[in-house]
Amino acid sequence: MRFLAICVNIIRIIFIILTIYYILKRDTKKIVPVIITFALTFVPVLLDRLFVLRADVLGNILYYAVIVMSVYLGGGLRFYDKYAWWDRALHFICGIMFVSFGIPLAYKMGITGRIAALFFCFALSTTLHTLWEVAEYIIDAFAHTDHQRWQKHSKSDNHISPNAAQPAGLVDTMNDIIICMIGTVAACVAWWFII
Repeated sequence: MRFLAICVNIIRIIFIILTIYYILKRDTKKIVPVIITFALTFVPVLLDRLFVLRADVLGNILYYAVIVMSVYLGGGLRFYDKYAWWDRALHFICGIMFVSFGIPLAYKMGITGRIAALFFCFALSTTLHTLWEVAEYIIDAFAHTDHQRWQKHSKSDNHISPNAAQPAGLVDTMNDIIICMIGTVAACVAWWFII
């Protein structure tokens, strides 16, 4: 865990430097994702302090990877638009990450037995991902953004097959949920042999 703490502090220092850099460049579009990513590095500390809940090392590593990949690289540097696989990779990793947080939560709640704990993790992961998609929808509705690729003239068309029978927003959302569930199942199968 000490190695993880060192890595997290390095990430925080990098994002402080990036904040200063973007302020000096007056690049306001990149300052916001940098500050949000920096702030999100403190969430595991808050979870530990408030709920005495710690994910395993893999869960923590994946959490930091997800916030950097989604907020800074995906949103700030537009990796979602540059790389067609970026969004799907992120949702797959989230499925694994949610299981990594679900295992200690299951045991903290007194859920015993592998099947019960992994069923709980699957349900938790699916629920968290559904909430994620709802949050994207709400942000899109109020901020007029395009996280769910619902706009008729979306800047990003690399998430959608040209042969899709449904609107782009529905296809994007369903792909996200399905990919997250695949990551969740993969993590549950791996945990079946680890626990």
